[in-house]
Amino acid sequence: MARITDIRPCGRMIHAKTKTVMDINYNQKLFSIWVYAAGQESGVEPSRLSIQLDRDMAKRLRNALDAFIGETP
Repeated sequence: MARITDIRPCGRMIHAKTKTVMDINYNQKLFSIWVYAAGQESGVEPSRLSIQLDRDMAKRLRNALDAFIGETP
């Protein structure tokens, strides 16, 4: 599991081809996200994409999500 130390915007194209699931959990210090392999909607095989965020990184992610949610489609 990788601990995120920076969150930065980029201009990469976004392509969604398959569906999967994400598990979350948190404690006093870290927010953890486990992402499963593409196509694993039942959550069988964790991918190497799983991450942990401290409070500062979680706030930065929240701000990015708020901007995304606030945009008109």
